[in-house]
Amino acid sequence: MTGPQWIAVIAMAALYGLLLGDWFHRAWVALGLAAALVISGTVSLSSAFHSIDWNTIFLLAGMMVCVACLGDAGLFSYLGRRAKHYARGKPWRLLWIFYVLTAVISAFLDNVTTILLLAPILIEAAEEMDLDPIPLLMVQVIASNLGGVATLVGDPPNILIGTAAHLSFLQFAKNLGPIAVLMLAFLALLLPGLIRLNPHLKSSGKPGPRSDGAPVSPKLKGLLAIVGLMLAAFLLQRQIGVGVGYIALAGALLSTAYAGALRSRWYRHVDYGTLAFFIGVFVLVGGIESSGLVHYVVLWLSRPSLGPWLPLLLFLGTAVFSALLDNVPLVAALIPVLERMAGAGSHFGVELWIAIGLGAAVGGNATIIGASANVVAQGLAIERGYALSFAKFARFGMKAAGLTALVGAAYLTVRF
Repeated sequence: MTGPQWIAVIAMAALYGLLLGDWFHRAWVALGLAAALVISGTVSLSSAFHSIDWNTIFLLAGMMVCVACLGDAGLFSYLGRRAKHYARGKPWRLLWIFYVLTAVISAFLDNVTTILLLAPILIEAAEEMDLDPIPLLMVQVIASNLGGVATLVGDPPNILIGTAAHLSFLQFAKNLGPIAVLMLAFLALLLPGLIRLNPHLKSSGKPGPRSDGAPVSPKLKGLLAIVGLMLAAFLLQRQIGVGVGYIALAGALLSTAYAGALRSRWYRHVDYGTLAFFIGVFVLVGGIESSGLVHYVVLWLSRPSLGPWLPLLLFLGTAVFSALLDNVPLVAALIPVLERMAGAGSHFGVELWIAIGLGAAVGGNATIIGASANVVAQGLAIERGYALSFAKFARFGMKAAGLTALVGAAYLTVRF
């Protein structure tokens, strides 16, 4: 390998090493390494700017604002109250209600935001029933990641894949929606044998804000109508010829204008750390692509000996590595490889993109560091005094990931 190729590889390895160590905020890690590539001359400033997928950044920012407006209007507190009401004090009924609710919401909102909004309500409900909330929280995380598989906006890796592969919202849902439902249903049948609902363990943390007193805003219906229009525009994206990022920004502007306090809402509700992390990862991946390293990976994957097994191998490989590493930079690193294969006239089409999207979601369920939603759930649990360790999550997550991987492998084999 040449000097620039070594530098790009070392930068990507450093990203994973620092993310695993969790010594710094991931945004500073990604931006710092991206800046190092620019300063070293491995990537020019112009190339770094053009390697950033702004459609993805706009989509993330727009969805963050829309979801926050709905949260401020009381939607998620209302849903939490109704879920607790219908559970009627029965632990397994509570689990099933939140399992379905989380999966459905995660299909239309990104799964990190879904966990941030619903996990505190679930913890509170478990405490009211004298249950240890950790088993329910782990199930909720799995439901969120699998529900997010279904649509282009449900999971950060999906957003990357959909943008790079030029898949519309409808195309994405058509290919991954059925398998998401299948995996959720299959896992639901096996959950009673995988998880135990234990008696409540006294929390040593600070209690979170209670949801019972959060009022529903009279503007909620109007905000739901705006988000409904935005989702309809996602479905008609190809016909109207506008990128999903710009549609999301338009929805966010309409939502904040309707809700009021436009400037303060944008300032408060955008997770700038997540956006900065994505920007840094885009630059790092751009460095790998410009160094010529992708060419060698494409040659290896294009070997005739792999033949029709390539989608299945990509799925399993992505699942394994997503269990060990954060699935966002992993998918971002794979994207230029698949783009180059498509440009070289590979006989494979959408199945390769579907394989890595499915693998990232399935593998991300295996460990606490596999997906962003897992890390967020762990933070919420620790904040309230509950121990959600790597080992505890892995004991359940690896079983769930292994079982759903069997379903995913069967789907890819039959579908493609």
